[in-house]
Amino acid sequence: MHLAVLAHRQWLLDTVTGLLAEIREQPAERAARHFVMMRDGAMAAGCLFDSALVCETFLHGVEGLLKTHAAHP
Repeated sequence: MHLAVLAHRQWLLDTVTGLLAEIREQPAERAARHFVMMRDGAMAAGCLFDSALVCETFLHGVEGLLKTHAAHP
C-alpha cells in the first residue's frame, strides 16, 4: 500500500480515536477501529450501490457505534 495512503489511514484512526475518547474516559481504540472499518465499507459500497442508501446505512451504523461506546461500562 502506498505510504501516503497508510499515513492518511493512521491519521484518520488517530483522529477518530481522539474524538471517541472525548465521549468517555474508557479506551476508544476498539470503537475507532470499528468506525474506520465501517467507513472503508461505505467507501467501497458507494461505488457499487445507491449512494443515498449507503449514506443512510453508514449514518445508522455510526449512531449505533456512538451509543454503544458512550454507554459501555
